[in-house]
Amino acid sequence: MWSLLKFFALTYGVSWACFLAAVAMSHGSASALPALTAGRWLLLLLGTFAPSLVALGVTARENGIPSTQALLRRVFEWRVDARWYLFAVSYMAAIKLTVALAHRAITGSWPRFGNEAWYFIVVAIVLSIPYRQARRLGGAAMRFHVWQPVLDSHARACC
Repeated sequence: MWSLLKFFALTYGVSWACFLAAVAMSHGSASALPALTAGRWLLLLLGTFAPSLVALGVTARENGIPSTQALLRRVFEWRVDARWYLFAVSYMAAIKLTVALAHRAITGSWPRFGNEAWYFIVVAIVLSIPYRQARRLGGAAMRFHVWQPVLDSHARACC
């Protein structure tokens, strides 16, 4: 139970310290977000990945390096065939392309896709993939810290 409280306290502490430092760097003006400096951007990114980094740190400290390696191994584990990963990656793009083509066929013009450049969207998609994996890793570490002591106590009681 103590490691779970430590995980939550450290996660909130590190995340909010990064976020508040990024706001302080902008002199309290959160409206300047499109013009992020490199330092503010790195602080925001560190705050975003803080739960998974804290999870790795707490797991390494409480249970050792082998447990941390086991936790990381689960991130890269393939659970389904490669075709389902390809489907998941291409599904939304296919839906949006189909809707855009239908709009073009009905109205004779392309729909407005937004003000962002196409390369910005590609970079955002590429950066969002590790973020999802990091969230998954943080959740897995939390479950590990919550249930591992319970499972250990039941194993000792049975044997």
